[in-house]
Amino acid sequence: MRSLIEGGQARVVVATASDAVREMALRHQTFGVPAVALGRAALAGLLLATLTKDEEQVTLQVLGNGPLGGVTVDARSSGRVRAFVKRPGAVTWDPALTSAPRLVLGDAIGKQGVVNVIRDLGMAQNYSGQVALSTGEIDEEVEQYLTQSEQIDSILRCETLVDSASKVTAAAGLLVQTLPQAHGAAVVEFLRDTLRGPAFTSLLKAAVAQGQVDPESLARAALGQCADSMQVLDLREVSFFCPCTQERALATLGMLSPDDLKEMILETNEAEVTCNFCGKQYHFSEIELERIRRKHAKPMPQA
Repeated sequence: MRSLIEGGQARVVVATASDAVREMALRHQTFGVPAVALGRAALAGLLLATLTKDEEQVTLQVLGNGPLGGVTVDARSSGRVRAFVKRPGAVTWDPALTSAPRLVLGDAIGKQGVVNVIRDLGMAQNYSGQVALSTGEIDEEVEQYLTQSEQIDSILRCETLVDSASKVTAAAGLLVQTLPQAHGAAVVEFLRDTLRGPAFTSLLKAAVAQGQVDPESLARAALGQCADSMQVLDLREVSFFCPCTQERALATLGMLSPDDLKEMILETNEAEVTCNFCGKQYHFSEIELERIRRKHAKPMPQA
């Protein structure tokens, strides 16, 4: 849901993605701490994508020196999203963590690394930006990216809740930004104070308890008195979507050298390509590999 508050001084976007995050977590067998990282990153990517138009794509990478290695997200302004954790099995789950006000990700992600954001605007060149990690908290890092790299005063809060069995129960995110020449800095700072620490996590937990995990209810709970001026602009469905195909997997094999393909043929007589984002596997026979190898092999020089 995209909206304006205070007569257009600030933009507010709320995304609820419980089903999409749950599907991604199940596809990758990602539970507990890695599932929280997956969900928070997916929400951050979705919120970044709302700043684009049409079917423009945002790729968000949070790459750290912690055991998870990092999270990669592809999101579109239409609400489609896919994501994966680099090493989802690297952190074990402690059910006691569900009682924490907010699960801390800094040690799992790492506090040294980078946040990369690539915007595919459908032009000859993509726009990209990068900032260094400092806390390892995904939403804090992406908020810092918006402030430093894109120079937009922003508040970004993303949360994914898991139960004692480490499975995803809810996922939602909130983005508040000043608009160019709208003089909304005071509004953003007021909301920053009210949404410090685990405040958004508490709001989401309360929404789950009340059965009201919808964008407008979350927005009104988060904005407080500012919600009185909220003007809803549009609503969009959020869903998991992966555009991988047999043809794209074949193109991946085509990037290998003829020698690598020859070695693959001699050793295994087949190849398997697994999509990082959805886990789908594509199989190619010896005949298909040989066809690719011959297509890309360089002709021998004439004597």
